[in-house]
Formats: sequence, structure tokens, C-alpha cells
Amino acid sequence: MFDSITMENDHRAGTDVPAWFLDTEYNGLCFHVDQVCFPRTSAWENLKRSLRQTYEESVWDHLSGSTSAPFEAGEQRKVAVKVFDDRGNELMVVKDLP
Repeated sequence: MFDSITMENDHRAGTDVPAWFLDTEYNGLCFHVDQVCFPRTSAWENLKRSLRQTYEESVWDHLSGSTSAPFEAGEQRKVAVKVFDDRGNELMVVKDLP
């Protein structure tokens, strides 16, 4: 006989996840990355130095955000979001679009 197992949920704000990816036309089979965000900004200065390029600040603002850029609903009328935690685990949520 198995003992019951209780799992705890650890809720985090969207600004406290390492990364999230968006597929704006999810087909149920393959996740295609259309937008990427890395809300934790602690490594941005190192990344900027490594790239040795100058980018408009709006690029960094978008990459560090927790809100997607606007997009048109695709033919599939589905969107999928993958969120990654500190250990590299992922959670994917699929939503139908109107």
C-alpha cells in the first residue's frame, strides 16, 4: 500500500522567474519560440559586456519583462507559454484564443 504524497506549490511572481518563452501559434505538437523573456536582470550587465554591442534600452526592457509584446492570433488560435524555474524545470500552459 502506498502512503499519500502531498506536494507543495511554490507560487512566484512573473518577475521572479529565470525565463519564459511564448509560442503565439501553438499547434499541439511542437513548441516554436516566438518571444523570450528573462525577468531576472542580475546578469544583464555581464551579458551586455560580453556582446560588445550597443542596443537600445527598450530591447533590454522587453527582455526583462513579464508581459509579452502584442501579437496577432494565428491560424491555430492557441498560445502556449513555457516557464522555467531555478532548477531548469518547465511548466507549459496552453490557452485557446478568441
